[in-house]
Amino acid sequence: MRNSSWCRFNNDVRYDILVSPYGYDYYNMTVKQAADNFAWFLSVIPQRMNYFRTRCASDLNISLNNLDYSAESMIIIWKWFLSTAQMEKTPREILEKMKERASVFGNSYINEEQFTVASQFMMKDIGMYIGQSYILNYPQLHWSFYTKPRNEINAKQPVIEGFFFHDDNTQGAISLNPLSLAEGAAQKIYSKTQSETDVYDYYIQWLKWIAK
Repeated sequence: MRNSSWCRFNNDVRYDILVSPYGYDYYNMTVKQAADNFAWFLSVIPQRMNYFRTRCASDLNISLNNLDYSAESMIIIWKWFLSTAQMEKTPREILEKMKERASVFGNSYINEEQFTVASQFMMKDIGMYIGQSYILNYPQLHWSFYTKPRNEINAKQPVIEGFFFHDDNTQGAISLNPLSLAEGAAQKIYSKTQSETDVYDYYIQWLKWIAK
């Protein structure tokens, strides 16, 4: 009898995933591993973006020219994600851990469903596309990574630098993890408040923080 892992794979979206040879446990990466992972990440961008853009254009039956890294193309790629990504029941062992943590974070922390593996890797590609859009359109931005403070949420991950946050009380240089932008938009699916403009709206919001 097929086990649950096989059933999950068999029912998932057919999508060529790109897995880092260094994994995604950034917290436990050494500084050298983080540097090697970052070099690997930069090296695969052209090939990966060719696959992602081709797949997205094919699924939507549109010209590849529409995926030109413009702000407007964020609506197209998110429309594709919303129509392609799939959810599955959260495995029991993960659900039990969520319930344990709910005592601290509240029941809203519990998700009876989760994104499939392929859908999670789609988000990674969308994050890469978002990052490329920023740096191709705004030369003052660039890919980078940092290792300290070690417990900072984006430490050792590829980020975009060149942003400068400012409001009435705070100002200073900030970096953007573009994958978190895609993941933030995807969270709206849990509450059924998602929109095809979610990524676009977040993208535009960050434009005001590009350093002059």
